[in-house]
Amino acid sequence: MIMLVDDDEDDQMIFMSAVSDISAHIDCKCFGSAEQGLEALRTNDQQRPHCIFLDLNLPFMNGFEFLKLVKNSPGLDSIPIIIYSTSSRDTDRLKAMELGALNFFSKPTSFSEIKEGISEHLMSIKECS
Repeated sequence: MIMLVDDDEDDQMIFMSAVSDISAHIDCKCFGSAEQGLEALRTNDQQRPHCIFLDLNLPFMNGFEFLKLVKNSPGLDSIPIIIYSTSSRDTDRLKAMELGALNFFSKPTSFSEIKEGISEHLMSIKECS
Protein backbone atom coordinates (compact mmCIF):
# COMPACT_ATOMS: atom_id res chain seq x y z
CA MET A 1 0.00 0.00 0.00
CA ILE A 2 1.17 3.51 -0.77
CA MET A 3 0.00 6.77 0.76
CA LEU A 4 -0.50 10.18 -0.83
CA VAL A 5 -0.73 13.23 1.43
CA ASP A 6 -2.01 16.10 -0.72
CA ASP A 7 -4.77 18.61 -0.01
CA ASP A 8 -5.69 19.14 -3.69
CA GLU A 9 -8.55 16.79 -4.62
CA ASP A 10 -7.82 17.10 -8.36
CA ASP A 11 -4.20 16.12 -7.77
CA GLN A 12 -5.38 13.19 -5.66
CA MET A 13 -7.65 11.94 -8.46
CA ILE A 14 -4.91 12.30 -11.08
CA PHE A 15 -2.42 10.51 -8.83
CA MET A 16 -4.87 7.67 -8.13
CA SER A 17 -5.64 7.33 -11.83
CA ALA A 18 -1.94 7.17 -12.67
CA VAL A 19 -1.32 4.53 -9.98
CA SER A 20 -4.28 2.51 -11.26
CA ASP A 21 -2.88 2.66 -14.80
CA ILE A 22 0.53 1.52 -13.54
CA SER A 23 -0.93 -1.51 -11.72
CA ALA A 24 -4.36 -2.54 -10.54
CA HIS A 25 -2.63 -4.37 -7.67
CA ILE A 26 -1.34 -1.25 -5.91
CA ASP A 27 -3.53 -0.04 -3.09
CA CYS A 28 -3.28 3.73 -2.66
CA LYS A 29 -4.77 5.74 0.21
CA CYS A 30 -5.11 9.52 -0.03
CA PHE A 31 -5.17 11.98 2.85
CA GLY A 32 -6.03 15.65 2.46
CA SER A 33 -3.90 16.92 5.31
CA ALA A 34 -0.72 16.09 7.17
CA GLU A 35 -2.76 15.61 10.34
CA GLN A 36 -4.98 12.99 8.68
CA GLY A 37 -1.92 11.20 7.31
CA LEU A 38 -0.23 11.17 10.72
CA GLU A 39 -3.38 9.90 12.41
CA ALA A 40 -3.60 7.03 9.91
CA LEU A 41 0.07 6.16 10.46
CA ARG A 42 -0.26 6.22 14.24
CA THR A 43 -3.50 4.27 14.53
CA ASN A 44 -3.08 1.60 11.87
CA ASP A 45 -0.08 -0.51 12.85
CA GLN A 46 -1.30 -3.43 10.77
CA GLN A 47 -1.30 -1.64 7.43
CA ARG A 48 1.58 0.80 7.27
CA PRO A 49 2.30 2.16 3.80
CA HIS A 50 5.34 0.87 1.95
CA CYS A 51 6.00 4.46 0.86
CA ILE A 52 4.50 7.93 1.13
CA PHE A 53 4.18 10.57 -1.59
CA LEU A 54 4.03 13.92 0.19
CA ASP A 55 3.04 17.39 -0.99
CA LEU A 56 4.91 20.24 0.69
CA ASN A 57 2.20 22.89 0.41
CA LEU A 58 -0.32 21.69 2.96
CA PRO A 59 -2.51 23.79 5.25
CA PHE A 60 -1.86 23.95 9.00
CA MET A 61 1.03 21.44 9.11
CA ASN A 62 3.17 21.66 5.98
CA GLY A 63 5.00 18.79 4.30
CA PHE A 64 8.34 19.62 5.93
CA GLU A 65 6.76 19.39 9.39
CA PHE A 66 5.09 16.08 8.49
CA LEU A 67 8.37 14.73 7.11
CA LYS A 68 10.27 15.73 10.24
CA LEU A 69 7.67 14.15 12.56
CA VAL A 70 7.60 10.86 10.64
CA LYS A 71 11.37 10.61 10.37
CA ASN A 72 11.68 11.24 14.13
CA SER A 73 9.05 8.62 15.08
CA PRO A 74 10.29 5.13 15.91
CA GLY A 75 8.45 2.59 13.81
CA LEU A 76 7.58 5.16 11.15
CA ASP A 77 11.06 6.47 10.42
CA SER A 78 11.88 3.67 7.97
CA ILE A 79 8.95 4.43 5.63
CA PRO A 80 10.37 5.94 2.42
CA ILE A 81 8.94 9.40 1.73
CA ILE A 82 8.99 10.92 -1.73
CA ILE A 83 8.20 14.61 -1.99
CA TYR A 84 5.54 15.15 -4.67
CA SER A 85 5.14 18.90 -4.98
CA THR A 86 4.67 21.78 -7.39
CA SER A 87 7.86 23.24 -5.96
CA SER A 88 11.02 22.81 -7.97
CA ARG A 89 13.15 25.08 -5.78
CA ASP A 90 16.58 23.73 -4.93
CA THR A 91 16.21 25.02 -1.36
CA ASP A 92 13.04 22.91 -0.90
CA ARG A 93 14.75 19.89 -2.44
CA LEU A 94 17.80 20.24 -0.16
CA LYS A 95 15.70 20.80 2.96
CA ALA A 96 13.54 17.76 2.19
CA MET A 97 16.57 15.56 1.64
CA GLU A 98 18.18 16.82 4.87
CA LEU A 99 14.99 15.94 6.76
CA GLY A 100 15.09 12.39 5.41
CA ALA A 101 13.09 12.34 2.17
CA LEU A 102 14.12 9.54 -0.16
CA ASN A 103 13.56 11.64 -3.26
CA PHE A 104 11.96 14.81 -4.60
CA PHE A 105 9.49 14.63 -7.50
CA SER A 106 8.18 17.91 -8.92
CA LYS A 107 4.62 17.48 -10.19
CA PRO A 108 4.71 17.30 -13.98
CA THR A 109 2.07 18.95 -16.13
CA SER A 110 1.12 15.98 -18.33
CA PHE A 111 -0.58 12.78 -17.22
CA SER A 112 1.97 10.60 -19.02
CA GLU A 113 4.83 12.34 -17.18
CA ILE A 114 3.03 11.91 -13.86
CA LYS A 115 2.52 8.22 -14.56
CA GLU A 116 6.13 7.76 -15.68
CA GLY A 117 7.50 9.57 -12.62
CA ILE A 118 5.36 7.64 -10.15
CA SER A 119 6.29 4.38 -11.84
CA GLU A 120 10.02 5.17 -11.66
CA HIS A 121 9.77 6.01 -7.97
CA LEU A 122 7.75 2.90 -7.20
CA MET A 123 10.25 0.70 -9.04
CA SER A 124 13.03 2.16 -6.90
CA ILE A 125 11.12 0.91 -3.83
CA LYS A 126 10.37 -2.72 -4.59
CA GLU A 127 7.87 -3.16 -1.76
CA CYS A 128 5.56 -0.53 -3.28
CA SER A 129 4.98 -2.26 -6.58
